[in-house]
Amino acid sequence: FTPHSFLRHGCQCAPTGRDRTTDPLIIGQPAQPPEPLLPITLLYTTLITPPYTSQAGLTSQEWMIRQQEEQLSFLRRGLLEMSDRHEQQLTAVSKQIEQLAGQIQHPPSSHPLHSPSSASVHLAPVQTSVAPAAQLARPERFSGDSGDCRVFITQCELHFELQAVNYPTDRSRVAFIISHLTGRAGAWATAEWQRGAATCASLPAFLEAFTLVFQHTKLGREAARALMRLRQRRRRVADYAVGFRTLALEIFWNPAALTDAFLEGLSEEMKDHLAPLDLPSSLELFIALAIRIDNRLQDCRRGRQLEAVQPRGHSSDHAPHYSPPPAAPTETPAMLMDEPMQLGRDRLSPSERVRRMTAGECLYCGQLGLFCRDCPNAAACHSDPAVRPEAPVEEGVL
Repeated sequence: FTPHSFLRHGCQCAPTGRDRTTDPLIIGQPAQPPEPLLPITLLYTTLITPPYTSQAGLTSQEWMIRQQEEQLSFLRRGLLEMSDRHEQQLTAVSKQIEQLAGQIQHPPSSHPLHSPSSASVHLAPVQTSVAPAAQLARPERFSGDSGDCRVFITQCELHFELQAVNYPTDRSRVAFIISHLTGRAGAWATAEWQRGAATCASLPAFLEAFTLVFQHTKLGREAARALMRLRQRRRRVADYAVGFRTLALEIFWNPAALTDAFLEGLSEEMKDHLAPLDLPSSLELFIALAIRIDNRLQDCRRGRQLEAVQPRGHSSDHAPHYSPPPAAPTETPAMLMDEPMQLGRDRLSPSERVRRMTAGECLYCGQLGLFCRDCPNAAACHSDPAVRPEAPVEEGVL
């Protein structure tokens, strides 16, 4: 029963009084007259309650329902679009996995021929491949006695950079450093780890504290002092240059100062050979020049030593190294020098001895490439003590 049906059917369905035959409350009581019917306008006002009292209320309810339906329809379309995108992404990932599996099972040849389209398709899987970790030697254990921890820290940083997968956190990197410490350094790091210091959770903080305790040398000052004390002595120039370059990287001297320092550390023999030359201003060119001269001197010494141990009388398979001595002494270019002398009778001056030994000339006759033991003048001098010259020195010894 609704107000609209009541209005359509009029007052025919108006309620009547109680049934006297069945209602126990009114049995035995005199009949009462029926209640008067309410007017149609009053009845409509009584039965119809807000919000059904106006057409505006119905319109607002319908508008709200339509709004909710539109929102639900919008959400449904959004969910469908998201589902489609997810399916497309899953399909693309599945294709890439299949391509990777195919490449693993059937690797391409060394020079495959691909079209531009296929190259673009295979580009993404190549970028996702992981390169193998570099094989590095373990750092040498550091005890802290040397006072210089830079080499040890650099070796550890190489592992952290090239094998980052093995050391993802700062704490794992600190643990790697501590595991390669011994002696005083190991005792200090163990105490820091056991007490749960904050430095063990941060690699920069740990390295700062570690350097403060075990880095005793001052980089620039100590390197400058070591560079000024560096000398070649009996080493090769190339070995001396390696140590010089290592120290020069730690100081900030100008090229002229470095060149003078390098020249100062060379041996006296090298200085004598460099003295008449026009030295280059560049340090690298100067080092290269000194190395070339040193290599040439070493070759000359080695050749003279081999000639000194060459056995005499060998002429079957090898050509003679020197021309046979002349039957009688003849004038040679060495005899026409600024210091003319009668060979075998006067003593050689010290400068002439050094010149002949350096040039590989005989100390008796001055002939180039002739040893004292093969010189006929030497035999004559040894037979006559009165004319024996100063005891010669073997040409192979400078």
